[in-house]
Amino acid sequence: MVTLAAPPETVETQGAAELLKRLPALPTASAKLLGMMGNPNISLKQVSDLIASDGVLTIETLRIANSAMFASRTEIKSLLQALAVLGCEKVKGIVCTIALRNYMGNVLQIPALKRCWRHNLATAVVADELASWARVDTADAYTAGLLHDIGRLALIAFDSSKYLQVLDHAASSGVMLEDAEREAFKIDHASAGAWLAKLWGLPGSLQNAIRNHHTSDAGRPFELTGLTQHSCRIADSLCFAVIENPFVTDQPIYEFLSLLPETQRTRLNIDPLEFQMLIASRVNAMES
Repeated sequence: MVTLAAPPETVETQGAAELLKRLPALPTASAKLLGMMGNPNISLKQVSDLIASDGVLTIETLRIANSAMFASRTEIKSLLQALAVLGCEKVKGIVCTIALRNYMGNVLQIPALKRCWRHNLATAVVADELASWARVDTADAYTAGLLHDIGRLALIAFDSSKYLQVLDHAASSGVMLEDAEREAFKIDHASAGAWLAKLWGLPGSLQNAIRNHHTSDAGRPFELTGLTQHSCRIADSLCFAVIENPFVTDQPIYEFLSLLPETQRTRLNIDPLEFQMLIASRVNAMES
């Protein structure tokens, strides 16, 4: 276990502060890559060299780059080729996906915890699909969606058994999951995630999206935080919720559409069932 820097003064209780300092750290290469997110001055070679320093990241990046999700016309055989074909930001998104999945380790074999990961991934894919309609950069949208629940993933990595109890308690009692987290860990996943985002040096826009993705006034979908919030709720409605809910509806999709200008709303014309199949296919492509 790696001891991290002291948490910010905004953490209210000593218990939460101590927990934050004990959260597992990402591998060095993954942590450095996260620090590059949103930095347009990073060269392709810098990204390539950093990924190449981790054999697992290299192999997995090339595998996903050649998957049906990206449908490259030619086989991608090197990191520099992947960066040239897919673009630097897209490749960084792929690597972050791999890093966070590996961060969770073997707990993904537990169905309830795997749902947490699939919700995270689905939110990223939804945000990516909707970004152009919301006038948000697609790479930023995917990254924000992927990282929005990093605090939850960290709590799971820290104590998966306790987090399973949190999920069971929230599902059986009907209490808000964030309230159950605060009861068990003295902090909720959004606050824990915001601290990690600051520690890793993520851009302020990503920190804000992570901190406020459950805030009622997070913002309209034309802003990164607002799009992340909508994408999170839409992922829930598409059967990618952290806690299974048989009564969930597709209302979040129509709420998102209602906020778009009429011309965009008409052009987007989302069919919830078709959209669910699209998101599921992309999530499965990233996992298989």
